[in-house]
Amino acid sequence: MRETRGPMRVLVVEDDPALGRLIQLVLAQHFSEVRLAKSGAEAVAELTAGHFDAVASDISLPDMSGLDVIAQARKLAPAAGIVAITGFVDVDTAVRSMKAGADDFLGKPFDAEILWHVLNKAADNRARHIAAEQAAVYRQLAYTDALTGCPNRRFIDEFLADAVFQARKLERPLSVAYLDIDNFKLLNDFVGHEEGDRVLQRVVRALSAHIEPPAQFGRFGGDEFVVVLPGLGEERARRLMEKVRRAIGQIEVVNGARVTLPTRISVGVAALREGQSPRDLVAEAEDAMYLDKAVTPGMVTAAMERALTRDEALLKAGNVKALRNLVKAIDRRDSYTRFHSDHATQLAIRLGSDLGLGEEMMQALAIGGPIHDLGKIVVPDEILRKPGPLTIEERRAMEEHPVMGAAITAAVTDLDSVVNLVRHHHERFDGEGYPGRLKGPEVPLATRLFSIADAYSAMTTDRPYRKGLTLEMAAEEILRGRGTQFDPELAEAFVRMIERSAGDAAQGQAA
Repeated sequence: MRETRGPMRVLVVEDDPALGRLIQLVLAQHFSEVRLAKSGAEAVAELTAGHFDAVASDISLPDMSGLDVIAQARKLAPAAGIVAITGFVDVDTAVRSMKAGADDFLGKPFDAEILWHVLNKAADNRARHIAAEQAAVYRQLAYTDALTGCPNRRFIDEFLADAVFQARKLERPLSVAYLDIDNFKLLNDFVGHEEGDRVLQRVVRALSAHIEPPAQFGRFGGDEFVVVLPGLGEERARRLMEKVRRAIGQIEVVNGARVTLPTRISVGVAALREGQSPRDLVAEAEDAMYLDKAVTPGMVTAAMERALTRDEALLKAGNVKALRNLVKAIDRRDSYTRFHSDHATQLAIRLGSDLGLGEEMMQALAIGGPIHDLGKIVVPDEILRKPGPLTIEERRAMEEHPVMGAAITAAVTDLDSVVNLVRHHHERFDGEGYPGRLKGPEVPLATRLFSIADAYSAMTTDRPYRKGLTLEMAAEEILRGRGTQFDPELAEAFVRMIERSAGDAAQGQAA
């Protein structure tokens, strides 16, 4: 205990005027200010009006219990050291004093110098107690994810390091699971970031329901979680994580158009091996998660299957499936979109093959074509289905769909050629298109080609409010758009392909 704490304001509550004055005089030699209150009401008034570093209160007061004064002092001066003064020192009195909020107590009669030491000690103890509470709060904040309330990466890193040490020391199994929410960026675009945050919180609740101590989980990244499973081998860990996968799969979100999207996760599990570091163990689980994510479904059309050669390696096909499911959701709102997308893709792939386009551009057509109108998922029904001309505001909303579609696509594939096709399929050769007003060769070759197939398919497809153009009329429109809407050379090559196909079809019918 130190001899002095520097400037301190002290309140003494004592109804005996002589004793109170004596205490005040002695303490004034050590503290910067000593106030004297002769009743409980006067003490409460003093505490309400000013700040005190320490309080010494007699338990027996004329107007109210000193224990009530101590309780009020603890509320009004939470950082103050409080000493209860009593003429009846027993266990019950001590306990009641501490429950009321006192840090210490002193029995009468006492030397006023002793009170000075006891007050100093009480103030020191209170300061250490508050510091410890603050440290605990700061530690909790440092190890807690602010959005979800679950442990964060810092906590998991430290917990895993200790778990690895204990597993080796006790020769017990240890597994780690790495979880990633599939297409989370797409989900945010689909339902908005606030709803995306709520999905994260619901995922945490699902994890909490299945991950019990000594296991721990934490948010490792934006949409990633790591689960540390002491005592579990790889097989038991996999079975547990399958339960988690099913639980999270029950989480569904609905956008403004009442389209439902389930929450899916990819999971990787790794068991601790000899000589493996905590970081390596997490990396192995993460690699396993990416293998889980890359399970490849069949592609959507025979034309796409013929065109794609390396898509399994370059694109997470599970994500392609999710994109296609969203296109199906659009189809439920506007059946034209699905047919049109596949039709335009087949036309574009056929012309790309005729022109001998490289593999990357053929992939852009085969993957990007079917999802090029994906951004229409955010276009309101009344605009999407409107038969007549759009207003300026409606057209502006419609013209946002390539940007939104590109954002969703970029969230799930690293193929820039695919993203560019989705983003720029409404650009014009003369630079008057949208959203980037790109001109001529600024528009990627595959996108320039697809925009022709896209326009041709749109012109020849029947809609509820109009009949499609004949092949000849549509071909004339394509040629009329050379140099303005379309790349001249590609437009001519496309029309030659259409005419050749029409001629082949006619000969087949004649035969």
